[in-house]
Amino acid sequence: MENPIDQKAARRAILVGRIAFVWALMIVARLIYLQVVKHEDYVKAAASQQLHTLEIPAVRGELLARDQSPLAISIRTESVAVNPMRVKDPDFFASVMAPALGLKPEDVAREIRQRQDRGKKGSGRGFLMIKRHITAEERDRLNFLRRTFQFEILDDARREYPNGLTAAHVVGSIDAEGNGNAGLEQKINEDLRGKPGKMMVLQGSRQDNYVSWVTQDSLQGVNLTLSIDRVIQHDAEKFLEEGVKASGAEKGTVVVMDPQTGEILAMTNYPTFDPRHETPTPGEAAARHSNIAVQIPCEPGSVMKMITVTMGIDTGRFTPETQIFCENGAFPRPNRKPIHDVHRYGTLDVAGVLIKSSNIGVAKISLASGPKSLYEYLKKFGIGDKTGIELPAESRGILRKQECTSNADTNCWTPTSHEYIAFGHEVGATAVQLARAVSVIANGGLLVQPHLVIGKSRPRPDGRMEKIPVEIKPPQRVLRPETCFTIRRIMERVILEGTGKPAAIPGYSAGGKTGSAEIFENGAWQNRHNSSFIGFAPVTNPRVVVVVTMNRTPKLGAIAAGPAFKKVAETALRVLQVPKDQPETDVTPKGPRMLESNELPENRRAEKKPEPEKKQEEVAAEPEASPNLVGPRVPDFRGKTMVAVLRESAELGLQVETIGRGQARQQRPAPGTILPAGARIQVQFSVTQ
Repeated sequence: MENPIDQKAARRAILVGRIAFVWALMIVARLIYLQVVKHEDYVKAAASQQLHTLEIPAVRGELLARDQSPLAISIRTESVAVNPMRVKDPDFFASVMAPALGLKPEDVAREIRQRQDRGKKGSGRGFLMIKRHITAEERDRLNFLRRTFQFEILDDARREYPNGLTAAHVVGSIDAEGNGNAGLEQKINEDLRGKPGKMMVLQGSRQDNYVSWVTQDSLQGVNLTLSIDRVIQHDAEKFLEEGVKASGAEKGTVVVMDPQTGEILAMTNYPTFDPRHETPTPGEAAARHSNIAVQIPCEPGSVMKMITVTMGIDTGRFTPETQIFCENGAFPRPNRKPIHDVHRYGTLDVAGVLIKSSNIGVAKISLASGPKSLYEYLKKFGIGDKTGIELPAESRGILRKQECTSNADTNCWTPTSHEYIAFGHEVGATAVQLARAVSVIANGGLLVQPHLVIGKSRPRPDGRMEKIPVEIKPPQRVLRPETCFTIRRIMERVILEGTGKPAAIPGYSAGGKTGSAEIFENGAWQNRHNSSFIGFAPVTNPRVVVVVTMNRTPKLGAIAAGPAFKKVAETALRVLQVPKDQPETDVTPKGPRMLESNELPENRRAEKKPEPEKKQEEVAAEPEASPNLVGPRVPDFRGKTMVAVLRESAELGLQVETIGRGQARQQRPAPGTILPAGARIQVQFSVTQ
């Protein structure tokens, strides 16, 4: 008989064995669950704790002037950051770290506490940038503190603007995250910033990095070559500031453009800002995001008369000699106020209408042509359309539809709109739009696209530069060349005889048009104007177009904007090495300045007293100009068409005044004679002999 004690021990052993077996089964099942069923999940969880993906910042592309000098470059730097939630004693941490970085301990401690408080509420971030762009000395000092504190030294980049304020509104600026927030930096941000790379980092339990490898290389941003000329840009900024202060204006802008290509040689606004300031003043912040030249349209005033007169001549309804009765200063209109001129003009030819800037004259040209024709020519000159320039927030200007599509549509012309748009009311344009419009006249009838980027390139891994094509909209023919030649000669007389005398350039022929639109605010006319001057030089083969606007100035177009146009154009012609085509003496024509018809409000217009005539003795006493013995010989234009005459004279650099239409019948001076410097050849055309 078995011993009961042995039986009891056996049962216990069996029970323990069973329990151990079940326990082992549970462990095995758990291991199978962890190692097989949940294997992938736990591998991912472990990787998320140990394996981290870091972004390798790409070097931001450079902005270069047309001579390849840098306007904006990026420099590699380092920055210091910390996880505030891991800082046990903010005061002690700040007392050691802040002096090493040249910071105030109380400021660092306060920022850490604020982040810790937000973190406890679940709204904080485990990241605090203590200081960006540390120096090499600060980096060395931090190396001694790595064993004491947990902080990160991160790769960073600082944007440098070597030319300071030069072309600030063109170049723009970047924010703390390295993204553009103004100018080209903002508009072409994606190309400039490149593509960041990726680095995998394996970390230990103490979050220390011990293995890392690059999975994707960073791609440097695109380098852009701009059409900006630094010398022209610098002088344009200087002369604009002088002009704004001299005219008492609040703001101003200058645009210099090559009329043949649409390249912007200079663009400046006043007031401006310093892109080097990462934390700008309120005034600089406002100026940074206000590029007057492309964002703010204003009434062009008499500048618009250039388009109206061009329309009249290009359609064939008028010639420069067509006589227009200007109603002696007041043009009555049914059920509305009369259209006024400052001076009481009687009969003027079409050229005289533009030279003397007659509101009544251009209104009659618009009435004869009709609203449909005027709208068509405004579109031909690009009014009401964006230019496509590479800058942010470009305005399309103000040009309502010519016809309403429905009764509910009220944003269109009234039956009388074309009368007032003819001389620059009920319409708005930016300075860049005006530069494109006057370029149509300067380049012989082509609508070009204003642009700033003339070259793109990106470094390749082998060290060479890869060129990227730049897409520019090709010029579009909108006017006949002979129309443009005629308008250029008339606009030249605006400076020689009319309202633009202060804009005369020493040594160069120039054409232009003044504009002064009085500002209407709070139900009343203010004693302030948006004064402007648009023009080109030289007249025969224009190389530059310059647009100057002075906003909210008490002075009128020629006085406010003319001197700046003269100085800026003179610099541009000198830098471009354009040969002089005029004598430098007596560049300012004699005689009183002619006011524009829209330069004074109606209640302040007054007649100008006629100047007393010179006595016969005084006239006889004036010395005669000595003839030039050296000069070009006058070609024989007789029997040629007007187009042939204008083309030949343009090639020879001669100034021609045309009269009539058809074939050339008479000319003065006679063929073969020596043409004195600055003199013109008068050619008379007729249909029959």
